[in-house]
Amino acid sequence: MTIAEESKKFHAENRGNCAMSVAYGYARATGKTETEALEIADKFKNAGRGIAPGGVCGALYAAKTLVPEKAEAIEETFRRDSEGFTKCAEIRPNKILPCNRCVELAGEALDLVNQ
Repeated sequence: MTIAEESKKFHAENRGNCAMSVAYGYARATGKTETEALEIADKFKNAGRGIAPGGVCGALYAAKTLVPEKAEAIEETFRRDSEGFTKCAEIRPNKILPCNRCVELAGEALDLVNQ
C-alpha cells in the first residue's frame, strides 16, 4: 500500500487526526510494524485540528516534518491541489478540501518524494 492509501485509510477509520494519519501511513509504508507506526503517529497527536505550528494543515505539517529535506517539494505538491492554501483555517472553512483529502494529498506528496 502507498503512503497515501495507508494514511487515508487510517484517517477514514477515525484512528487519529490528520497529522497522526500521515505519520502512521508513512511509517507503515516504509516498513514499520503496527506498534512502531502507532508510536510515531502518537507524536503528532497535538498537530491536528488546526493546531499544528503556524496553523498549517496538520497533514502537511506531518509530511514536512517526516521528510524535512524534501519539505519544499512536499509543500509545492500539496499547494498544487489545494488551490495554493496550506493553513487549516483557510482550507476547512472555505471547503477547499475535506480533511481526508488533505491526508491523502500529503501522503501523495510523500509518495512522490520517496520514489
